[in-house]
Amino acid sequence: MKELKDFLIFVNSKKDGDDAVSNQLAEMIRKEGGRVRIAHGDKDVTDGCIRNELIEGTDAMIVLGGDGTVLRAVHVTKDYNIPMIGVNLGTVGFLAEVEVWRMNDMVKKLMSGEYKTEEKMMLKGRIGDNTYTALNDMVVYRTGKLQVVAVKIFVNGEFLETYTGDGVIVSTPTGSTGYNLSAGGPLVAPSTKVIILTPISPHSLVNKSFVFSSDDEITLSIDDKICDERYTVEAAFDAYEIQRVYDKEKCYVSLSDKSVTFLSIYNRNFYDILRQRINRR
Repeated sequence: MKELKDFLIFVNSKKDGDDAVSNQLAEMIRKEGGRVRIAHGDKDVTDGCIRNELIEGTDAMIVLGGDGTVLRAVHVTKDYNIPMIGVNLGTVGFLAEVEVWRMNDMVKKLMSGEYKTEEKMMLKGRIGDNTYTALNDMVVYRTGKLQVVAVKIFVNGEFLETYTGDGVIVSTPTGSTGYNLSAGGPLVAPSTKVIILTPISPHSLVNKSFVFSSDDEITLSIDDKICDERYTVEAAFDAYEIQRVYDKEKCYVSLSDKSVTFLSIYNRNFYDILRQRINRR
């Protein structure tokens, strides 16, 4: 693989408040002859995008934080398609591959070309004139006081089911280990290309999830008797981009033509990682 020399470190300042880890990582890269810049998620992002001068010429991005930081990094760099790898400063860390104590080994492998790449599919969501992407999931949920929301589900234009409850999760295989898992949805191997739909706390004796082909288009329609000023419905993409959804408004979800390239320096087994991460919770 290509030897990587120019890096951007994207850091969650809440998890590395004194910049100790990011500065340590930057020094490791410089010691190996590489170039590096540090971007803080709380001050170097403008209008949802990272500053141009920080990212131009970057070979790869190293994300310091947990899975939420990785998702934020995906969104603020979505126009650049930069390969990334995560260093876990969080708890579960399905997306952040490397532990802090292995950073030096990571730097050496990336700079000598000893890594693999993995393309992860994304979802495209369309609500009215606005289009969004999601690496993990799109969640449609009710806000305000305890009030159920009814969501009608259509697949390729054909009616499938109406879910009444707290909302609905539409996730990728990558996102199957996130909110989808907590809601009782299926775990799906990350190499597959499918779309998963799982209800959130459904008012039903049966909690049904569906797994669709990535060629399918899923449409979610909000019941017109649910929403008012007290009880609203929102759609969240990776819990990062959020839009209100109005009565009878439709959310269209399908496979995005964009993907995210992750770098891997170890021969990771998804099922081993799954056991380790789930037991850590």
